[in-house]
Amino acid sequence: MSEIATMSRSKLTLSLFTALCIVSASFAQAADDAPSTPDTASSSESAPANVVVVGNTEKTVDKAEAPASAEGQSWYSKAWNTASKHLSDVWNKGDIEVYVPFWSYHLPFAYSPEKRSQYTEYPAGGGIGKGFYNESGNWEGIYLMEFQDSHGKPMYMGGYGWVPTWNPINEKSRIGVGATVFMFMRSDINYYAPTPGILPMATMGYGPVDIQVAYIPGGEGYGNVLFWWAKYSFK
Repeated sequence: MSEIATMSRSKLTLSLFTALCIVSASFAQAADDAPSTPDTASSSESAPANVVVVGNTEKTVDKAEAPASAEGQSWYSKAWNTASKHLSDVWNKGDIEVYVPFWSYHLPFAYSPEKRSQYTEYPAGGGIGKGFYNESGNWEGIYLMEFQDSHGKPMYMGGYGWVPTWNPINEKSRIGVGATVFMFMRSDINYYAPTPGILPMATMGYGPVDIQVAYIPGGEGYGNVLFWWAKYSFK
């Protein structure tokens, strides 16, 4: 029974992670890609007999050969095609990246000193992924990480990140703010039940090294954590 439950949980995790990647990559596509303008030039000699050519023949469009409008596609089809393109680009163009989580900073205004002293602020773990900078200069990446949560228990996290970046000093330096969508599993949420999430994140780096951080919102006594990790790209 435990093996069946484990297989079901793995399938559920994969399904939810795929859905998250579809949604997140759709937003990234809208920000990154500019619409292209098709060439509508044609001549009266190439027009079919059932099309009447009036005025400037160079502006005549053969309606019979016009491409199908994107508006005819369903939202799911558009999202799936967009996600497939982005994830394919990351996989085929991306460099291998290594992740090292090193700090879970519980913001003092949300926790008492006694409570903070009980939490694990230096998670021991690591991760691996692939990432690259697209034509718009934005970083895209996929990753898997394992580390200790605030209670010192193992936590698992995998997702897709998208961060627009700028070069403040030279081409090797960069800063940026974006977002990551992910699936995570930890012991205090239905005992490692796969759970989706989305968080704002930022990066600061030079050359192959980046320091990245995600903000976990919350209230008094929960959330309000800055989760830091280092990332190294093997170019």
